[in-house]
Amino acid sequence: MRKMILAAFLSVLVLPALAQPSAEPPAVAQLRRLLGPGATLAYGTATATDVQGSAALTAVVLTRGAETIRIAEARLDGLRDDGIARLSLREIQIGGGQVTATLDRLDLEGLTVRQDRGGRPPRPSDVSADLLRLENWRSAGRSPVNIGAISVENFGGGRAGSANLTALEVGLSGGMLDRLTIARIAFGGLDAAEVLSAIMEQRQPAARSGSSSLDIESVTLSQGGNVIGRLGSLTARGEATPGRSPTGSLALRGLEVNAAPPYAEWMRRLNYTSLRAEARMEATHDISTGVLDIPVLSVELRDAGELGLALRADNIPEHMDPQRAAEIRLISARLRYADFSLFRRWVRTTAEREGVPEESFRQRLVEQAGAILNGPRLAAAREAAQRFLRGEATALELAANPGAPVALMRLQQKPPANLAGWQDLLGLTLTAR
Repeated sequence: MRKMILAAFLSVLVLPALAQPSAEPPAVAQLRRLLGPGATLAYGTATATDVQGSAALTAVVLTRGAETIRIAEARLDGLRDDGIARLSLREIQIGGGQVTATLDRLDLEGLTVRQDRGGRPPRPSDVSADLLRLENWRSAGRSPVNIGAISVENFGGGRAGSANLTALEVGLSGGMLDRLTIARIAFGGLDAAEVLSAIMEQRQPAARSGSSSLDIESVTLSQGGNVIGRLGSLTARGEATPGRSPTGSLALRGLEVNAAPPYAEWMRRLNYTSLRAEARMEATHDISTGVLDIPVLSVELRDAGELGLALRADNIPEHMDPQRAAEIRLISARLRYADFSLFRRWVRTTAEREGVPEESFRQRLVEQAGAILNGPRLAAAREAAQRFLRGEATALELAANPGAPVALMRLQQKPPANLAGWQDLLGLTLTAR
């Protein structure tokens, strides 16, 4: 009987030890080595799979200094010293460091990190990945950030990648706004790794041909539950084709600004409860001649006014720098303002505040314009400005058509002494309609 009891007791002690694997899966040991001496890795279970460099883990705990990352489930497929074929993480908690956050899911595919033999830390251009996907990011702190999902495809490797972010919420502190939400941000056709590297190295990114796009949808800024401003959408498109001039367009729709500090008093004074705007721009850049053509750049404030600009300039290189910027020349330009009601509201409310009739206030403005645009050479411009100030016209257009392209540096170094000189140099005309 004593021998049987002793055998049972020994079996309780020995059998669990015999059941525990003598060594962890090779992929886990490799991961531990890649994490470096400053990190620790613990887990509940680790099971090797049939694929080299692969393992499935549960209850993972990673620590580095004060920071701890907990992962309910992790799967490694094809782990290498310079990357991994596929990484899948579920139910992630980050804490103890500068960031406190949770994440439902992270998937990474086709990651390669090019190593530098000199020990230089990797730059974005050293990294390539086929896919990165995150779901349901939630962070805490003074400025919490919540993200529904992020998807990045074809990052790096000289490829035209794409990214899509949905349901972004950012808590703001220390200002007039406390919340920013964006329904969707997406871009396509860009080598994001090259762009990020260029920004870090303060250089121009390498040019690439093809189409590119940026879309931002449903932006809201609020304070204390009150919406301060909205943006329906912002759309940008670009096209770069070998042998042809790059083109681009920008459209902004559904911009709305509600009365709030610091401009609430000004808006209420002009009887605006909100301002709504639309904007668009089109541009073409001929690299062979250096000519930039912007036929349309307009901003319309509904029930207020519309501001439009058209511009042609040359000596504009593909990659701009301060030295080359000094060589830009103006070929022609046109600036137009059409008043829908903004100027009339300003005249009326200002006259009321000063306690004078509106016509008397307008006449004062007319006289001031006459004093500024004095002399026979400015007679046409003076007449156009005074017609607008009297209310006889609702639109003003200032056009510049110099006899020859004018270097912008010339305007800075030797500006004309008076308005008549500017008119002669730039071929200025002011018209009212």
